[in-house]
Parts: sequence; C-alpha cells; structure tokens
Amino acid sequence: MSHRLITAFASALPESGELPAEIVYLPEGESKIRPYVDGKPKTITVKVPASKGSEIAAALQAGLLKRQESNVRPWFDFEHKAGASSALPKAFRYEPGRGVMCSVEWTGAGRSAIEGKDFSYFSPTFLMDADGFPAGLPERGPLGALVNEPAFREIPRIAASDAASDTDPEPNQPPIMSKLIFAALAISAAAENAESEAVKAIETLKSDHQSVSAKAAALEQANAELKTKVQAAEAETRKTRKDRADTLVKAAVADGRIAPKDDAMQGKFREKIEAGDTFAEEILAQLPKQHEGLDKPLVKAAGGKQAHASDFEGKARALVTAGQAKTLDEALGLVAAADPSAYGEYLKTLA
Repeated sequence: MSHRLITAFASALPESGELPAEIVYLPEGESKIRPYVDGKPKTITVKVPASKGSEIAAALQAGLLKRQESNVRPWFDFEHKAGASSALPKAFRYEPGRGVMCSVEWTGAGRSAIEGKDFSYFSPTFLMDADGFPAGLPERGPLGALVNEPAFREIPRIAASDAASDTDPEPNQPPIMSKLIFAALAISAAAENAESEAVKAIETLKSDHQSVSAKAAALEQANAELKTKVQAAEAETRKTRKDRADTLVKAAVADGRIAPKDDAMQGKFREKIEAGDTFAEEILAQLPKQHEGLDKPLVKAAGGKQAHASDFEGKARALVTAGQAKTLDEALGLVAAADPSAYGEYLKTLA
C-alpha cells in the first residue's frame, strides 16, 4: 500500500513554565486541515479515532524504533526546513481523549526558542494511508518541527502548519487522477474545454458500451435459438437412424441373415447403423440368407388354388431338417414372417 508524506498538525506549546516532556503528536478525532502532502499543499482529513488510537500509536512507535537503530538519530527541526534540531522524539503512546502523545527531549536550541517565545506550536511529519489514517513515519528526515503559523486558530491546543489559507483556491492544476483520465481520452488537460470534452467523450463511451451490450445480447439470443434448432435436427437424425437400423435388422432376422435369438449380433448392427456406419449396412446386406425359398408364395400357379396346409408345414419342416430352425414352432414362425398372408390361410385350415 502506498503512503503519503504529511507535514500537518501543529499543537500549541506552553507560553511559560517548564517545557513539557510530552506533547500531542496527533489529536484524537477527525481533523480537516491543509498541510503539505508530498511537498504540495492540499486539503485533507486526518482520522485518529479512539478505536484505532492504540494501533496508530503502535505504528508510529515501530517507525521510531527503526529510525533509532540507524546511525542518524530521529529529530524535530524548525519550520520543516531540516536545519537545526529542536527536540529528539523518544516514544509514542495513545491517550484516550487526547490522541497520540510523543515524549521528547528538548535541545538547547529548542528550549531557547520556546522559552524566548520564538515558536509556539509543534507540527508533525508522518505517513498517511489512502483512507486518511496515520500509518507510520518517514524513513529519512525530521519527524516534526516547531512552527508559528497554525491554520486552526480556534483550537487552543492543536493547529495545523499553514501551507495556504483555507480560502485560497486550489492551484489551477488537475489532480493526478484527472490527468490520467484526460490522457486516456486523448484530451489535453491544459485546454480550456478539457472538462466538457472529457464529459462528452465519456458519454460517447457509455453509449457505445450500451450499443455493444445490446448487440451482444441479440447475438447471444440468436445463438441460443440456433443451438435449439441444431439440437432438434440432431435428435430427428438420431431417430431416423434408429428407425432405419431397427427396420434393417428385423429384415435380416426375417430372412435368416441373423438368428432370431442372436441378440448380441442384432445389437451390434443396430448400434453401428444408428451411428451412421454405412459399411455396417453393406455387411448386413451381404450376409447369406439361411431361409431360402421362404419368400416364394405358397399359392400354386395351377388353377390359382391355395396350397394345402401340408405345403406350409412342409417348408417349416424343411427348415428344421436343414438345421435352420431348432423346433417346428420356430420354423413355422420364420415361414409366417416371410409370408404373413399365407400364414393366415394356414391358420384357417386348422380351424
């Protein structure tokens, strides 16, 4: 997470008496101030809620300990000018109702400046996160300074180092985010109509986005409808192939190319034909017919009279004799399948 360097508050120092061994480094609560942020004046809100007071103080203490471990001791200067040292920070702690406190050791220059009323306020330098909470101390430079010009004169103990009057307008420069937006839109940030052109460009982008979204929705709907049609066509094709496979296999069973009880063979041919295997159809058509002659009518040409029942049974017995049927009933079924009408006449002779 990136942190901003803040040169911010100023807390009043006593005008007489003993110098305090501890000062308010950051006041409790929310304070809207106009300090220097990364070297530039800017209005911000610094948050030191009671719920995070101890956490903020701990972060500052950790930063102070790290600075104290280096060869260059941490210090406060005068007017944030990194010159003479006014005091040495010793420790941070949180005090409910007041804020983050800092114990200090005053230098000769600092003691003299305060006792001589050359300076009356203290202004800290710290890091602040994007949400407005103090997050630590800078790794280099002074951690605060004695100053004279607080911005919040109505607060007796706390004030801000005055970068500019609160009534002063912001510098005529767009913030970093605005510059990034102008650059993305290919608009010069220095142009007089930069903002209006940016608004127009953004509105155009929004309109284009809505148009693209509408087209995408229409394409998605069309794709769904096409998918439904394809699925229906595929289902119809599968049904047609299934019906064809069933018809061809039944015909093969009827003329003896496949045994009636050979379910495995029938299943394999059905599966292949349903899958569109034309080669399987060719093989099925070329299988030898075991029931030769069953396709011939039982009606004799002489006189056009119906053959006797014995003729029908004769064909059945011939199948049994040839080993093409195991029983007479099975053979009669095969003959009947070959000529259903003749089988009907046969049944009448048995009545």
